[in-house]
Amino acid sequence: MSGRAWTVQGSHQVLKDRWLGLRADDCVTPSGHVVAPYYVLEAPDIALVLGIDAEDHVILVRHYRHPYGGLSLELPGGVIDATDRDVVAAARREMREETGYACADAEIVVTLNADPARYANRMHLVRARVCAAGPARPEPGEDLDVVRVPRAETLRLARSGAIVGAAHAAMILIGLSNAG
Repeated sequence: MSGRAWTVQGSHQVLKDRWLGLRADDCVTPSGHVVAPYYVLEAPDIALVLGIDAEDHVILVRHYRHPYGGLSLELPGGVIDATDRDVVAAARREMREETGYACADAEIVVTLNADPARYANRMHLVRARVCAAGPARPEPGEDLDVVRVPRAETLRLARSGAIVGAAHAAMILIGLSNAG
């Protein structure tokens, strides 16, 4: 295995809207093998927030997720907007919008890619101490419930599969594994 990059000989956009893009690349591997088309899913980078309150509860949100066909317990978060100063600013905004909690002492813990074989975007985990600051103001179409879960229970949910989003479970496990 060489680990060298593929050469892209051509590329075209199959689909593009504000949430998702599908790009078809015509590639050649370092050994000369042609892989065409190779489909790449494009989506904006997102910030996820591991918010921990003064009672050592993790703040989660419960959404209905149409592709999954059911409820999903997740970390608050969303798309990093062009108007956001940086990842932490996006995380603070998303936390406030979705939960009504304000972030203090926010720090980036890790940046991952959910599936590097298919997706071109990154997911940033921001861990923060949080406090209630007012009502949640989710975007239209975001019908969610805010759920406070004790740290140990959050770990159990992530390990057991009760948190069905693999990226969310992984981010919780990473974020809590090195949290003070």
